[in-house]
Amino acid sequence: MTDQPKKQVSPMAAAVEATALNDYYRNRCLMLADALERERQEKDAMQTEIDRLTKINGKLQDGAAQDAAKAEKKDAQNGG
Repeated sequence: MTDQPKKQVSPMAAAVEATALNDYYRNRCLMLADALERERQEKDAMQTEIDRLTKINGKLQDGAAQDAAKAEKKDAQNGG
């Protein structure tokens, strides 16, 4: 606590200050909620892209394995 004397504050000034603080915090909360929603949407979009690329990668790996098996079989048939 400070040793400064307490000053009388106008009830109207206190009400105006309280209203201004409420508006500030409400707007701040809305801005944070909006930012969180945008981040969630971006994360979801990136996860969708990861899933798509993972599926493509799996297909490419399967194809490469099949090609390698075919090549081995062909070499075995040719006496290799």
